[in-house]
Amino acid sequence: MSKTLIIVILDESGSMGNKKSDVLGGFNSFVSDQKQIKNDHARLYMVKFNTTVSIVHKGIDLADVPELTANNYLPGGMTALYDAIAEGVRLADKDKKEDERVICVIMTDGEENSSRETTKQQVKDIITGYQNRGDWTFIYIGENPDRWSRDAGMSGGNATNYDHVDTRRNYMMANSAVSQFRRSLSKQSSNLLSN
Repeated sequence: MSKTLIIVILDESGSMGNKKSDVLGGFNSFVSDQKQIKNDHARLYMVKFNTTVSIVHKGIDLADVPELTANNYLPGGMTALYDAIAEGVRLADKDKKEDERVICVIMTDGEENSSRETTKQQVKDIITGYQNRGDWTFIYIGENPDRWSRDAGMSGGNATNYDHVDTRRNYMMANSAVSQFRRSLSKQSSNLLSN
């Protein structure tokens, strides 16, 4: 049986306020669908970010992931995207088992504007460094995916536009990409969002 560590880096900035119910429904559907996948044991890290970064789940079994609710998803503040990526990857890397592959889902409706500890160059170094290990895959659902994938050293096939009109569609895309990855035997994939 394959083993996957899923990291979800989720925007909780103020602009998400009017999309809150879609985010809750979308994330909970994503988790529910991932729980149905057999032949792959998954653990989940969930990192939320606004002006600060907060760790919601630390490598817990997917089967034990509770629903996201209006009590633990409270949009407000700015977008410390780079800090969230650095923190999520650092924590997951310390906890990653040797036989696990990693898929990191970055989801944001806006651009970085408040990281205090991490620069754009450091994010590129993190992403390219981990991808070079051969068992880390990053996907990005956000603003300017072409520029993001170029700046971050990521595959363009793993980056797509954030849908501002149908917020749930972002979770459907993430679900499809993560499901495809988990059902494959690949250690890594560079083409999960290109269809």
